[in-house]
Amino acid sequence: MEKQGIVSNIQKFSVHDGPGIRSVIFLKGCPLRCQWCANPENIAMQPQLMVHQTRCIGCGLCVKACKQGAVYLRDGILGLHRELCRNCGDCAKVCPSQARVYKGDLMTPEDARCVIDRDLPFYRNSGGGVTFSGGEPLLYPVFITEIAREYKVQGLHTAVETCGCVPWECFELISPWIDLFLYDVKFIDSAKHKQHCAMGNELILDNLRKLCQRSHVVIRIPIIPGINDTKQDLEAMAEFLSGLGDGIESVHCLPYHNMGISKYEALGIPYPLPAVELPSAAHMEAIRQLFAANGLKVQTGG
Repeated sequence: MEKQGIVSNIQKFSVHDGPGIRSVIFLKGCPLRCQWCANPENIAMQPQLMVHQTRCIGCGLCVKACKQGAVYLRDGILGLHRELCRNCGDCAKVCPSQARVYKGDLMTPEDARCVIDRDLPFYRNSGGGVTFSGGEPLLYPVFITEIAREYKVQGLHTAVETCGCVPWECFELISPWIDLFLYDVKFIDSAKHKQHCAMGNELILDNLRKLCQRSHVVIRIPIIPGINDTKQDLEAMAEFLSGLGDGIESVHCLPYHNMGISKYEALGIPYPLPAVELPSAAHMEAIRQLFAANGLKVQTGG
């Protein structure tokens, strides 16, 4: 287990992903391939170049910086031969408009704390703290432990957002230093989970059963119309969650959105779910009522 982490972003002044004002550390790498993923830049563990065409001012500095000849500017339009790109990040370093962004910095726990510590007064005054997200942050359990332990000792709140698809030993290592787990559950049916997320969910559900016996857990369910919002799927989900006892603090039903499409374009990869419609408010309310009828504390959004 490595002490360092590959960080794509540290989001400051977040008011989601836990109580109070927080910093959210986004770590790269995920074992799942959920078709609706809104953070595709965090799926692969290695650093990646993102190209935002609309931000380009046509200065040409990136063309000069690229030693591979992968970047070109033709008729005022920025182009990239991705088959030649080596993800070195040299072009992003010289881009003045952030049309080219290099995602993935290898950081030590000390590096991350230097960034987070600048806002310590805001965390303390609001009851906030630090959240680890991704990707799947539990791919870096030692990195998380080193940071969370330091802030837990200082009385700050610590949280982890996870898909749960990691060995149980990862949870055992970090759980003494984590106040809240934000746990994603997409399906109960393992075959459907494999169809839409590339892996079965036996490990995910088994880890959740264990975690609910020792930690505070908020369940997050992305509601994807036509994929996991059938009556059969939702009733199976409600029955499973209601049997997990008091370890579940609440259930957050998160309506599908397609705001991540521009990220796929910037990465040069197709968006997997182009035809999915956004769920209506009435549909989300009906789902909320279904979970509430099973004795669960539930809200839309989170």
